[in-house]
Amino acid sequence: MMRGTLAVGAAATMLAGCAIDPPEPSIPAAPSALPDSYAGASEGWRRYEPVQWWQSYEDPILDGLVERALAANLDIREAVARIEEVEARYERERAGLFPQVNAGAEANYANQPATGLGAALGEAAQGGQTDGSGAGGEVPPPGTGPRRFSFSTYTSQLQASWEVDLWGRIRNRARAADANLNASLAELQAVRIRIASEVMRNYFDLVETEQLRDLGELRADILGERVTLAERSFLRGIGSSFELISLRESRREAEAGVPLLEASLTRSKARLGVLLGTYPGEIADALAEAGLLEVTVPMEAVPAGLPARLLERRPDIVAARARLDAARFGVAAARAARLPQLTLNASGGLEGNDPAGAFDPQNWFVNLLGALTAPIFDAGRIGAQIDISEAQMRQRAVAYGRTVLDAFAEVESALARHSAAADRVRLIEADLASAREAADLQLRRFERGTGGYSDWLDARLNVLNSRRLMVEAERAVAEARLGVHRALGGAWKREWLARSDADG
Repeated sequence: MMRGTLAVGAAATMLAGCAIDPPEPSIPAAPSALPDSYAGASEGWRRYEPVQWWQSYEDPILDGLVERALAANLDIREAVARIEEVEARYERERAGLFPQVNAGAEANYANQPATGLGAALGEAAQGGQTDGSGAGGEVPPPGTGPRRFSFSTYTSQLQASWEVDLWGRIRNRARAADANLNASLAELQAVRIRIASEVMRNYFDLVETEQLRDLGELRADILGERVTLAERSFLRGIGSSFELISLRESRREAEAGVPLLEASLTRSKARLGVLLGTYPGEIADALAEAGLLEVTVPMEAVPAGLPARLLERRPDIVAARARLDAARFGVAAARAARLPQLTLNASGGLEGNDPAGAFDPQNWFVNLLGALTAPIFDAGRIGAQIDISEAQMRQRAVAYGRTVLDAFAEVESALARHSAAADRVRLIEADLASAREAADLQLRRFERGTGGYSDWLDARLNVLNSRRLMVEAERAVAEARLGVHRALGGAWKREWLARSDADG
């Protein structure tokens, strides 16, 4: 018996090399041949390698907010919990590759009439075997009533079972679970990038709104002075009523805009509080302690010259590819279910007629069993599962191709937006410089007595308008830079950059 089982095990080991390989999916042609670079690529990308990419803004307040969100955000915690679930599923599938061993102990008592074969044995035992020494039972003498047998057995044993993965069914299921785990890890990185991006975007909202509020208050003050001058001129009969009415409307508009900006500040702080897993009051205190909010807009070259293969580091593409691999392994596992399954079982232990006998080394026993089963008729269940798995693989292949195309288009758009935003900043800088020069000229003329005070106030209003445009432009270029980071997957590893540089 043991030799036969060993032979079966040896044959199973040889057949294990006949595992079914997962099929290669049909990926759309465009995503499988990415361009070598993006449109408008610069040459300075290899000098740009911040692992914590948000630090490129050189704003310690922003760094602290992002890092706090990455540590406490509830969406990230939920994603981590999902990964823990997927890890447990992988371990469950992987456990099928190994033998399962159980230990057990059993006590059995039986008392039954000696009918049939038992009665014949009782007749043979009339010669005086009444002590039941052979099997722990008793046989009553003839004519003393219904013959009965009673006996007890005590067993301690180990049981092992193992399904030999001849065709790779269990192994491919474990590989599919591992691919799903990789996809979940990539999705966690995508969540981290999204949370960091949302924190930064709301921080930009906060900075822009605070600066616009300050400019709005200053504009209202200057317009108040202009209204006063216009009222005096009108009362002296040298001013225009139309000018006075227009200035009053402009002042009211500037004053009315300040409360709206204050409400926007409150909303931005509330959103930041949610992202940081806390309440808005704590965010407001932290920002108040920081003092004046500023955004240092990084105007150096962004990593636009990254070769397109770096796009494959984007978490959504990594996740889509892993999901596709999981579907491939699922197809192989479904196909293997059509083939015979070989299961090996073994048990061994000790057995006796009393509790002490269950631990007597002389009362040992062993059982070995090899079973080969194959599906004959299942009403198409296995075939349907194969069709389902193949359809899922085709879906994942198309989804992967679409993800690659969408990502490449997103990078192109992000680079274009950043370039346009940077150009706009440079143009507004020139306008702001001209407005300041004009304001300085009007101030000098007023001080010399060759110009009016109202002319200087109007020149200051022009400066404020240019400063407002500059604040909006700086916010736009900061967010455009954020779009490039997010489109490229946020950060990339230094060793990947080094490998890309070596590839030339």
